[in-house]
Amino acid sequence: MPSENKLFIVGIGPGQRNLITSQALKAIEKSKFVVGHRTYIELIKDLLEGKSTWSSGMGQEVERAKTAIDLLDNGSVTLVSSGDPNIYGMAGLGLEVALKTVGTDRVKIIPGVTSLTAVACRAGITFLDSLAFISLSDLLTPFNEIECRIKLASELGMSVGLYNPRSRNRNWQLEKALEFFGSDSDVLIARNLGREGEELIWSNANKLVVENNIKKKIDMFTLVLICGNNIHRGKAFRESKINIVGIGPGDPDCLTVEARELLTRSGKIFGPKRYLQTIRNISQKEGIVHDGDCSQRMRLRFQEAKAALEKNQTSSILTGGDPSIFSAAWRILEEAKDQCNIHVSPGISAFSAVAAKAGAPLVNDFALICQAKEPAKIARLSDAGFGVVAYNVHADELGPVLRDIPKERPCALARDINRMKEELKISTASDLLEARIEGTRFTLIIASHNSFIKDNRIITRRGYQSKYGY
Repeated sequence: MPSENKLFIVGIGPGQRNLITSQALKAIEKSKFVVGHRTYIELIKDLLEGKSTWSSGMGQEVERAKTAIDLLDNGSVTLVSSGDPNIYGMAGLGLEVALKTVGTDRVKIIPGVTSLTAVACRAGITFLDSLAFISLSDLLTPFNEIECRIKLASELGMSVGLYNPRSRNRNWQLEKALEFFGSDSDVLIARNLGREGEELIWSNANKLVVENNIKKKIDMFTLVLICGNNIHRGKAFRESKINIVGIGPGDPDCLTVEARELLTRSGKIFGPKRYLQTIRNISQKEGIVHDGDCSQRMRLRFQEAKAALEKNQTSSILTGGDPSIFSAAWRILEEAKDQCNIHVSPGISAFSAVAAKAGAPLVNDFALICQAKEPAKIARLSDAGFGVVAYNVHADELGPVLRDIPKERPCALARDINRMKEELKISTASDLLEARIEGTRFTLIIASHNSFIKDNRIITRRGYQSKYGY
């Protein structure tokens, strides 16, 4: 098997073509073979001219992973996931099957824009504190475990994105999940995002339980977002001459097609110097940096963007990662309220970039935390079976956070992923506790309990071996 042949496990985004990244496009271009669920193959069929494809339906994930590995004898292979491969995708299974034959050094995971962040950007939502990703499918996880996670997330006031909320044979779990939230909790139903038949419907928990005409719209191509305590709910538009652009984790190849197009046609681009350096080879415009605290900078950026709008000029205001995840995008949306339209362009989030580099630490339910200042909260989430991602971690916070985590639990600690000074340490919780880490601005991933470290990668099982046998 030629060692130069690679397996790319590629996230193609939620379905909207302009939300695919340059990195994903390059991986597909390099591949001789493309393997995936038939729906996802259909979404990218115009990219597959001259390539051999292999597709299958639901429940055949193991076969797709094995086929992708077998095809490496004859050329490089792309194994397609919708959204991001680490979010209920093929990253964990692909790595685990690769372990048995070719080794994980032949595998590269390409992160993608996930449905939940794409929905948030489309709706003008910014998460300020914490967020849980939970799948209601009990095919691989017993529902009593799912129920415990939903209950905990609701107790902690977290927003919850529910994947796989309802199917023909599984129609009661969503109503059960909603019981844990207040009847007036805002709920966003997003169906076929970025695809034909896209719908975004605002409701609340009580209406969603009693109104059958809404429930009937919910299927496996729907994401349900239950809004928690700490979100900013603004208003975003499909198009505008003022754009908030998520530029991903630092590598220009992680930019989406839409981000590149917006930056190319923007007359003015605003952002911190390090973000402007990231996109310097994409836009010929000189970026504009503002001084002051965060609120002052954002106010000045909006004022200049609005002035450009009055001259019919397009402008872009940059955020790192994805605008919906713990960014200052909400300040722009608040400034713009009742004044002008804003378009929010999703990006690859920091958690996706770190997860892809680390392996597959997040393929089960997981939670995002803005900071690591509440160790007890992180411990509770971990005990409930969540993988946990903490942003903006200081080295001196690692001790309190990891002290109550099982000592053999796999962890990844990262900083400046996809930048020149990239740092990534993969180890058990106990080894990370003993390491002499210094610095700030780390992203910490604590994998869920069914994870292990192999070849310096974190691999998480979703239950395929026990369900299907391989």
